[in-house]
Amino acid sequence: MKIYCPNERTIIEAIDSILHSMNVPQDHPEFKRTPERVAKAWTEMMRGYKEPDFELTTFPTTYKGMVVRKNIPIISLCSHHIIPYSGTVDFGYIPNGKKLGISKIIRFVQWKCAVMSSQEELTQEICEEFHKLVKPKGVMLVMTALHGCEACRGVKVGNVPTITSWFMGVFREKEPRDEFMFLIQK
Repeated sequence: MKIYCPNERTIIEAIDSILHSMNVPQDHPEFKRTPERVAKAWTEMMRGYKEPDFELTTFPTTYKGMVVRKNIPIISLCSHHIIPYSGTVDFGYIPNGKKLGISKIIRFVQWKCAVMSSQEELTQEICEEFHKLVKPKGVMLVMTALHGCEACRGVKVGNVPTITSWFMGVFREKEPRDEFMFLIQK
């Protein structure tokens, strides 16, 4: 068996113990390697706690307009239940003498989402980290997500999206914020 993270054995043993305590039949063929699969899945879904496997490559630019990436698919884990929530991020920024490679925006957003989080805090953290690293004139993000924890427990309703937004810098002004909202609704 390949080890995916330094603590994988601990995760496997913990999941095995949880399944055993819930009387999940240990001898059923479908469950034979479930603890290992859960450990591998959690390691992948929580990769945002490790350093990214990419660089935020920037390039000099004289471009002063807005850069917008729409519908970036995201998955994060609810910090209250460790159940996935998923959706999309609409992200925009205005360069300040340097631009980011456009594929890196997607990688950055998805990496920041690969943690246990609440949607509200995650929305803010993505913007603040991007602003700190790239130093644009402004950054704005709208996240729309469906929460698995809400669908399978508690209220048991799964098709009610939650929408959060955060903006910094020049996006505090009405005109650039309105332009961003217009562009993501096209």
